[in-house]
Amino acid sequence: MNDIELTTSRPLEAIDVTERIASMMHPDGFVWIGCPHTTCALVICEADTDMLADLEKAAGRLFASMEPFAHRRNNNPNASAHLVSAFAGSQLLIPVSGGRMQLGAYQRLVFMELDGPKEHRIVRVGHLPGIEPGPASTDAVQTR
Repeated sequence: MNDIELTTSRPLEAIDVTERIASMMHPDGFVWIGCPHTTCALVICEADTDMLADLEKAAGRLFASMEPFAHRRNNNPNASAHLVSAFAGSQLLIPVSGGRMQLGAYQRLVFMELDGPKEHRIVRVGHLPGIEPGPASTDAVQTR
């Protein structure tokens, strides 16, 4: 497993991490990308400058109409960051063939900081083997 370390500079920040992940060696199968933080997310999205800004804007407003959250009672003003992370997700699984991630023309891997700025954010990258198709079974499937 490899780690990418990130430092974020804003409360909400979308960072294209595609090239950093693509530059690693990837055996055929799948590349798993995960973020072990509950106030970050990983998404597949177009990542031009305007789209990154739109992701940040949407993340900041997605749950605004639901404020205040009960989480604030414990002096935790970051409930919306946890919620965006929970709904967007913090793991991705990308197929790899010929050593290259199989992404669409405009698909990029975007790390979302939802409670920044932070000095030490981690994106973990691991590999899973591909699934080889086995021989077709001639056994009858029994049902009850």
